[in-house]
This record gives sequence, C-alpha cells and structure tokens, in this order.
Amino acid sequence: MLPLKKNTPKKIKALLQLIDDPDEIVYSEVKQQLLLLGPVALPYLEQIWNEALNSAIVQRVEEIIEDIKLNEFTKELIQWKNHNQDDLLYGVWLVNHFQYPEISLEHLNTKIEQIRKDIWIEFAEDLTALEEVLIINHILYEVHQFNPNIAHYYAVQNNYLHHVLETKKGNNITLGILYLLIAQKLELPIYAINIPDYLILCYINDDCNIYDANFHSLQEATLFYINPFSKGTLLQEQDIKEFLAQINKQDKINYFVPCTHSEIVEKLLLSIASSYAQQGNVTMYSRYKSIAQKLRET
Repeated sequence: MLPLKKNTPKKIKALLQLIDDPDEIVYSEVKQQLLLLGPVALPYLEQIWNEALNSAIVQRVEEIIEDIKLNEFTKELIQWKNHNQDDLLYGVWLVNHFQYPEISLEHLNTKIEQIRKDIWIEFAEDLTALEEVLIINHILYEVHQFNPNIAHYYAVQNNYLHHVLETKKGNNITLGILYLLIAQKLELPIYAINIPDYLILCYINDDCNIYDANFHSLQEATLFYINPFSKGTLLQEQDIKEFLAQINKQDKINYFVPCTHSEIVEKLLLSIASSYAQQGNVTMYSRYKSIAQKLRET
C-alpha cells in the first residue's frame, strides 16, 4: 500500500495506486497523465518518494518528479525568451535556479553589482573603448582574481554562475556571461558573438545601431573582440578566423555578429550537457540537449 495523504485528490490517488503496476504500458500511461497534471502532482509524488520502501517505486516516482520539473523549467525558459529576453541575468538565473533553487536572483545580482562598482570607481570621462576594457580586465582578473578552471574544465559546477562567483573559476561560457553582465551594467556596447560552443565578445562602435545594421556593417563597426576565458585578451578578426580554423569550424559571417540572449542561454545549456557527457551521464546529457533544442526552436 502506497503512503498517500488523506486529502489526495481522487484522480491523483487513482494514478498513484497504479504506479507500481508491472505492465509497462499501464505505467507509461500513468506517467503521461501525471506529467500532464504537472506541479499539482508534485507534493503527492514527493511524499511517496520520501516514504516508499520499494526501490522500484522510488525509481519510477523519482523519474516522474524530475520530468515534471524539467517540463516546468523548459516552459519558464521559453516564456523568458518570448517575453523577457532583454534580461540576460534572469535567463541565466533560471538555469542556476533549476539545479540550485536556494540561490536567489538577488544574490547573483548583488555579487555582480559589487564587481561593477569596483570597476565604475576606476572609470573616468572620455575613456577610449580600449581603456574601458583594460580597466574591466584589471578589476575582474587581477583584483577579484577570476580565472579559467582549466584543471577541472568539464566540472558541471563551472556552468552555474553562483559557483563561479564564489570560487572565482569558470569555463569559457560562464566567464563570458559574467563579463557580459558586468559590461551591460556599465552600459558599454559589448556583445557576445555567435561562434558555436564558445563565448567571445565584441566591442562595437557606440554609433552603430545593432538592430538596423547588417552583417557587413556590424563587422566594420566592431572595434575589437574580447576573450573572457583568456583574462580578457583582445583579438582582431583575423585572430577569430585562425581560432575557427583551429577548432575545425567553417568561417561564417554570422559568427562575427552579436547573438541574442536566448542563444547565450542555449550555449549555457549545451555546456551543461557537454559536462554531463564528459562524465558519461547520458540521461542528463540528453535532458539538457533537449531543453537547448526546444529553446532554439520555439
């Protein structure tokens, strides 16, 4: 007999009583119905997960709970993309929150704001673009001592912004996101470009309207590129082309222009998937790859 709350709704109760059915077809239908119910079913599933003694039941319930949460997470990301994509930090926080629900948006914002203030104090009027970036690099990499986590590059934690802010180490995606968020707070015309699997930034001439410009004019308006994973190293277009050749990527013109915030979050999701793939965790790899794909296609 499964442990169920006295006030369990009849429909949920009927489904849960069939959750240990040996017939896989019956279980598949039960699972589908519970997934359709979504978060409403979570308290009752979690009770069973906490109290059931049968390991097979626990495994099935755990699978359904994870899928419900995954579906809700995907919906939240799609809603962000469609209605609130201008707020990059919120999209990154959604990814962080899914794995670490105790970390608040305010916590991330406060940590980033502290770094922004340290940089802003060093700013003066009439700085050149190069001088601005050199100050950011000095504060971020020398004062705050952020570094690429080369020794444990594929550690899953490297993909979560709160962990990067605490440990001062990250991968190329999260260090790029941190750099970009700081630049946005400083209201600098710095954007991420669309190289697959990497987060390289570009500093665009402030007179350029990125929404009206075409690919060629954006390339011409780009003053230089920035590699946050290499402590803010400044790059030129030829450096990017040589880098693309090294990673066996065909040189495409859209790689050199700003990408959307949803594309940045997609890179983050794929980075998490890659980390799980390195660990041999096929289930988590597939889940995050699927979320990234749904975000792209919506």
